[in-house]
Amino acid sequence: MKKVAVFTGNRAEFGLQLPLLKELDKSVNIDLTLLIGASHIDENFGLTIREVEDYGFYSNYLIDFKHDSDNLDSNSITISKGISLVTDALSKIKPDLFIVYADRYEGFAALIASTQMGIVTAHFEGGDITEGGTFDDSVRHAMTKLAHLHFTTNEDATKRILQLGEPKKNIFTVGLPSIDLIKAGEFSDESELVDRYKLQNINNIIVFTQHPIPIEKDNISNEFESIESAFKSLKIANLKIICTYPNSDIGGKEIINILKRWEKAYDFIDVYESLGRRDFHGLLNLNNSSSVIRACYVGNSSAGVKETPALKCPSIIIGDRQKGRLHSTNVIFVDNNEEHISKKISMVFDDDEFINTCKEAINPYGDGTMGKQSLEIIENINLNKKLLKKSFNDINFTN
Repeated sequence: MKKVAVFTGNRAEFGLQLPLLKELDKSVNIDLTLLIGASHIDENFGLTIREVEDYGFYSNYLIDFKHDSDNLDSNSITISKGISLVTDALSKIKPDLFIVYADRYEGFAALIASTQMGIVTAHFEGGDITEGGTFDDSVRHAMTKLAHLHFTTNEDATKRILQLGEPKKNIFTVGLPSIDLIKAGEFSDESELVDRYKLQNINNIIVFTQHPIPIEKDNISNEFESIESAFKSLKIANLKIICTYPNSDIGGKEIINILKRWEKAYDFIDVYESLGRRDFHGLLNLNNSSSVIRACYVGNSSAGVKETPALKCPSIIIGDRQKGRLHSTNVIFVDNNEEHISKKISMVFDDDEFINTCKEAINPYGDGTMGKQSLEIIENINLNKKLLKKSFNDINFTN
């Protein structure tokens, strides 16, 4: 039996990890241990450990590291705390394989700890690019070079990891895990959502999440003034805007304060700490399930690019945070400009041609079998110490 440890540090990450965690948990060949930490156990960002536990996952290893202040100096201090705490946990668990997801500071800390302890580490969702001004690209590629096994969401990402010099035999294109849950219809239905979010007499909804870009923290106020003005100018009948808290990156607390002000000022805006994955996907699926409610995603979360195509949901991405992402025809990128934002939102709800385009959107992030594919690889791969001796595969460039 293989002893596998998985780190989860924030709500978006857990929603993506869930299909794999389910497969690992039910496998008779895997002894699974979960490390839960960072913003999952931060009250300022919704205490999302409750969602983890709602799915039946618990842990004896709560990794309590978070930003003590909302400025860039806190980033490296927080990461250093995370490295130390994850190291302590892993020294007790002694896993054969450690799994870390994506590109955020929480996972970066966990992966630094494991790889420097000589633990075979698998990195999921490497090779993507965003080019959006966050630290994500540099952190993601650094995690790739530290990790030993690579599970990607698309062929373009696989090619980039090859370009980074990683051996082809250690790279596996398995798709985006959340597509498994969408394909299986594992999200809240319309009747639940109408009651929970007071959607009686509502015909149009916007699900809004705008995360901070830490190096552009000084621009948050201006950014949200433009978005607020765009929302106020909308002439869409029976509209509700459902806002969620941002992630815990630097600048997140400032955004939360703005959202709280919006909720008090506008009766068409409701704010929630976290929707949870089931409700988030369920709301975006209303275009398919409801005859009276039309839904759209607005903001800058990667979910607006990677998950909305599988739900055939229109998505408007504000600013540059996701501009390099592989995306489908349902996604529109707009500048952080009041007129541009309001014009595109109005089009999403009024333009039948674009609505039909969304219905035909092709999802580029896998076929919904990521969990099963990944489990089979993990169960069968030889996790010997040879994986720790990384080689660099040079590309033969020609003129």
